[in-house]
Amino acid sequence: MDRITEILKRLININTTNLPGNEMDAVNEILKFFPQDIEYKIVDHGNNRGSLVIEIEGKSHEKIGFIGHIDTVPVSDEDSWIHPPFDGVIENGYMYGRGTSDMKGGVTAMILTALYFLENNIIPPYTLKFVFTADEESGGLGVRALRDKGLLQDISKVFITEPSDEEIGICEKGTLWLNIRIKGKSSHGSKPELGINAIEKLYEYINKLKNTLDLDKKHSLLGNSSYAITTINGGVKTNIIPENANATLDIRTIPGFNHEEIIDNANKIAKDMENENQGMTIEVYVENNRPPLTMDKNHEFIKEIVSVYEKLSYSVKFKGINFYTDASQLIPYHNIPFVILGPGEEDMCHQKNERIKIKSIGRMIEFYISYIINF
Repeated sequence: MDRITEILKRLININTTNLPGNEMDAVNEILKFFPQDIEYKIVDHGNNRGSLVIEIEGKSHEKIGFIGHIDTVPVSDEDSWIHPPFDGVIENGYMYGRGTSDMKGGVTAMILTALYFLENNIIPPYTLKFVFTADEESGGLGVRALRDKGLLQDISKVFITEPSDEEIGICEKGTLWLNIRIKGKSSHGSKPELGINAIEKLYEYINKLKNTLDLDKKHSLLGNSSYAITTINGGVKTNIIPENANATLDIRTIPGFNHEEIIDNANKIAKDMENENQGMTIEVYVENNRPPLTMDKNHEFIKEIVSVYEKLSYSVKFKGINFYTDASQLIPYHNIPFVILGPGEEDMCHQKNERIKIKSIGRMIEFYISYIINF
């Protein structure tokens, strides 16, 4: 456990909050844990941002991937934390700090899994690829760059080591962020009929789009899809009919929803409303588009994981992941078996006083090594 806490603490001490990220600092720190002759590749994204791929050659050329991101969300309330968020304080078996659970705990498990084979001179049954990505908390710059450079296309199955409460994550909600901008026509507040009220039309638009979605449809692990207005702006003064208004929508979808169909409906509603209100314009911008993902419980990869869990006497529970992961930028392009499975509590993500149980990291290291050796 001492080695786990040492590595995790060193990672927590590096502030990689996004923006600005500064993930290259974490890349350089991770490389310090490994021998100098390790096979690795750094992808430089500029502005002190980078991603890292470490490869350990195995007996077979088949490659299994482990993917974890090294950026974190920002800390807006540092003074209210019980421990400074970048100190890595340990208390009652937990380490506290920004990124402990999401997801430098998973990154620590990846590092120590790799070191197990290197330091014990064990050639794994197949080649192992450990991928440390930048910018997962925003646009996925890291995994997209690695994907587009062809550095991930040779992976035959992949572990996303996000915090899953040590449960086997076989599906993930999709994410679609839309920015809606409406330009109407201003007029005096006493003569609203002479203008086009952009705020009122914005609400009309939002409700029309919502009505096209089957939000009652339920998934056994993920529950319902959701539709939320997350920002809204408009108007300049109480007695002026607003000419401009904009809002952002955060739509989370369960498997079965087609994001392109939602986007098509969004554009069609905009065009219909423009035709009904001459002089009004509606612009629809897609800020984030990550499709929902799912794996069959009966897939051979998932059965292998269950088998190892049972051998280790771990509790077998399946889980749906409500947040998006790097898998959403990889699986739709390289259709490979995946699982979201790592140390830490999902409910700790992005929270004040974020923490992780040190033993959870140890249990996941034991699992990763056992899986590699047994399959």
